[in-house]
Amino acid sequence: MKIRTIIYGLCASMFLMSCTEDTIDEQYVKLEQVVCSFYSTDNQPLEIKIKTNPAAWEAESNAAWLEVGKNDDGSMLLLVAADNDSEIERTAEVVVTAGEAMQRIRINQLGLNGSINRYCPMPLHQWGSVISPSGKYAGGYEARTGEEGIIYTPVIIDIQTGEEYRAGDFPMSLTDFLQPLLITDDGLLFIDEINSGGQWVIDKDGNHFTTETLPLPEGYRGVPQVQGTSADGSKWVGYATRGDGKYQPLIWIDGEVHELKYPDKNFRDEEFINGIMARGISADGSVIYGTTWDAFDFGMVYWTDINEKARYVGEDVHKVTQHTIEQPDGTTIQQNLADGLICSAELLKISPSGKWIASSYCTEEIADNGNSSSSQVAAFYNTETEKTTIIEDYGESTGLRATDDGIAFIGIGTQGVTNGVVYDLNSSTHMGTMEEWIFNNYSLHVPTCTIDFVNADGNVVFGTYYPEAMTFQSYYIAPSLE
Repeated sequence: MKIRTIIYGLCASMFLMSCTEDTIDEQYVKLEQVVCSFYSTDNQPLEIKIKTNPAAWEAESNAAWLEVGKNDDGSMLLLVAADNDSEIERTAEVVVTAGEAMQRIRINQLGLNGSINRYCPMPLHQWGSVISPSGKYAGGYEARTGEEGIIYTPVIIDIQTGEEYRAGDFPMSLTDFLQPLLITDDGLLFIDEINSGGQWVIDKDGNHFTTETLPLPEGYRGVPQVQGTSADGSKWVGYATRGDGKYQPLIWIDGEVHELKYPDKNFRDEEFINGIMARGISADGSVIYGTTWDAFDFGMVYWTDINEKARYVGEDVHKVTQHTIEQPDGTTIQQNLADGLICSAELLKISPSGKWIASSYCTEEIADNGNSSSSQVAAFYNTETEKTTIIEDYGESTGLRATDDGIAFIGIGTQGVTNGVVYDLNSSTHMGTMEEWIFNNYSLHVPTCTIDFVNADGNVVFGTYYPEAMTFQSYYIAPSLE
């Protein structure tokens, strides 16, 4: 008989371990799977291999609809799900204990009609799409050729209702759109604009203004750039160019501009050359992150208090070493190499509460010929514990996003990332590819993709898929329409 559970990417070689430090013998609970899903009806019992020390173990479910048991020799944990007669998906947790060791299993069961989610690609949007901090709106723009040449049409989508707002037609002679940057939970869409060097901000009715109108401290030059917004819209973060030519990170609070403070030195423990750009803010507005922009450093910084100096994301693993390099003419130069967490112009790297910041841990070394080289792997920084989790399991990789409860999304590769995996930061567990994770949690088959965003409620997912070589398009997943 076919087991109708939805399981991906977990195998015996990836068992989890839990132990205590105050016992002589290592105590642990090792499980073949720590996350699984059931259909609404007609499920067969699920067997999960288990190894424990001590050998005696117990399991307890926190939901009446999910029964737990074991086989005769105790090598298998048995899960039995009752039929779900409701249209609402439900969740449960099983806690397995052996001595002082403990491990948890997360289970969800679909509602009566199977998938209650929509997969919505946005293939007509130029330069991709953007998502609002709470997952309320998605936005982008379309382009077509008209009598006056190229015409741009901003499109704002109410994700809850599926309604599209086509916010006017703008000829290239008036404005030359480039890339959509962000959209607020109020439906304000920000689009990079080539002519002014700033951004156009457009609402659902086509009303618009440019970031040239935003207030700046005295003595600045250029146009302010907004990169992120809090869910309530009261805080916008970005940057502008100071009179001395350096980039200055900024925050606008209820329209009033404030300068964010630099750390004492740049990523290489030297004086700043180009400055810092604020790149994003948590949905609740409590944590801001940015990146240095000195040559190719891209060191990642963050603020939890706008009156305090920025700190480096991953301070616990940030290290600078000075090297003396001999030149062909016999002279020497000093070069600082930096290991630490980096980020480029990426705008969705922070979890809704600011607890987790996704990044990449970059290490540098000097080769025999005197040239420096670098490599990077996915890394995630916990702003509450101030600890970094470095994940080397996937080789060259990039941390894309994490949820507040520690589910991490990792892109394979470092540039032009087209696919990835999901990883549980709490239990150090591989959870499958991104497509497998989506199927496991939303019962949807999707093409190869990346996950760039999951809202605080977990009911909206946003990312990028690649239908053809050298192209990228955006999608979102949301609950079905009423």
